[in-house]
Amino acid sequence: MGRNQSRSVTPTKLLVVLLSLGCLAAAQVQPQADEPKFYMGRQVAAPMHWMGGAWLLRNKRDREESAIRMREELQLKPGMMVCDMGCGNGYHTLPMAESVKPDGVVYAVDIQPEMLEMLEKRATEAGVTNIKAVLGTENDGKLPDASCDLILLVDVYHEFGDPEAMLRTMKKALKPGGQIVLVEFRAEDDSVPIKPEHKMSKEQIEKEMAANGWELSRSFDELPWQHMLWYRPVKE
Repeated sequence: MGRNQSRSVTPTKLLVVLLSLGCLAAAQVQPQADEPKFYMGRQVAAPMHWMGGAWLLRNKRDREESAIRMREELQLKPGMMVCDMGCGNGYHTLPMAESVKPDGVVYAVDIQPEMLEMLEKRATEAGVTNIKAVLGTENDGKLPDASCDLILLVDVYHEFGDPEAMLRTMKKALKPGGQIVLVEFRAEDDSVPIKPEHKMSKEQIEKEMAANGWELSRSFDELPWQHMLWYRPVKE
């Protein structure tokens, strides 16, 4: 999720690079900011450009990430109001919408309008009508207050340019008892074929979440490459 300014990478050049690299690294090619940002000792990753969206829908993604199993662990039920934060072109959004229908809704948040356009096209083609696309900003997901039972962030949190602001706005968006779920590539595992700045360790995640008033409520450790961690706001 995200858009960065570029001084030298044009969309045409970017597309050529993406098409020429048939590997995981291809999806991580994006315009870079002038200077990298850091938060609590961690480099904030540059968000994936929308022109790499095809990588999000690659056929082998479930095999690599056990995406179906991950979504099963969310335990979504009909009628739930949930959010796919940093939804991209909707790889998780559409099946989540199927899980909460007929009365549930998925808020699909991204800060790249092109990603949301691709998602809406896919939803229309699939006949899925219970998705609300939301154009967020780099410091606000633009979700209604107390609207969500659960907010899912798959490989997204590490790209937030302003993690503190985003965590504040997500806290406001949760219903009482609601939680956020972070899915992040494991920094502890060198065999995970992702750039280091796109990975997070459990220790780093816990440090950042605790500093912002969140506590761990559950973890699922059986995904091939990723941590899956549930957090709830600390009661004041």
